[in-house]
Amino acid sequence: MKSPARKHFEKTLSAKQSAAPTGAAAVPAEAGIATKFRALLGSHKAILKAIQSKVEKANVKRELLPEYDAYVEGVLSAQSGQQDDILVTIMLWRLDIGDIAGAMAIASYALDHGMTMPEGFKSNIATMVLDVITDNEPTAEQLGDLLEAIELTKSHDMPDEVRAKAHKAAGLLLEDKEPAQALDHLKTALQFNSKSGVKTRIDKLEKQIAEAEENSVSK
Repeated sequence: MKSPARKHFEKTLSAKQSAAPTGAAAVPAEAGIATKFRALLGSHKAILKAIQSKVEKANVKRELLPEYDAYVEGVLSAQSGQQDDILVTIMLWRLDIGDIAGAMAIASYALDHGMTMPEGFKSNIATMVLDVITDNEPTAEQLGDLLEAIELTKSHDMPDEVRAKAHKAAGLLLEDKEPAQALDHLKTALQFNSKSGVKTRIDKLEKQIAEAEENSVSK
């Protein structure tokens, strides 16, 4: 059964598509591709704004995002480096649906070229990327993406709490299989935020590693 939000989305999208001009008249040729996608993004934002459920918003974004794949590919291939709010918005949407790898492809380009967040956001791109990835509680399968995000953003300014939270998440995901690496991340988390809640785990890992070294020497 469709939720009220889903019904609203489909109804609104249908109305907007019916009302929008089609063919060559839809967007003047000289206006360019960016204008076309800016208009598309505006209509999609209006749809999302009418949905209160965060879960449903993420579902709708997941359905809409493929419409921007060609645009993203074109911008990344062109490497113009110009500020692009459409591109950064798509990066955020990919983060919202858990497509960390897809978001990181854009984030890397955006950070390399010194892009900024669209108007209305207080955080910079590096902070937003690391914060959202960590808040979404990455899984073991997404550990590589989290580590990539930590590395990508390490030279960019952000609140210490955000960086600490990311290193803590990495440490927790690594502690079973890579205790030494986990310990490094947890110590880094503690360095950036003394209240990050990792002291007990650090003590446990230090003891575990010391015992493993003793056992190795005694054999």
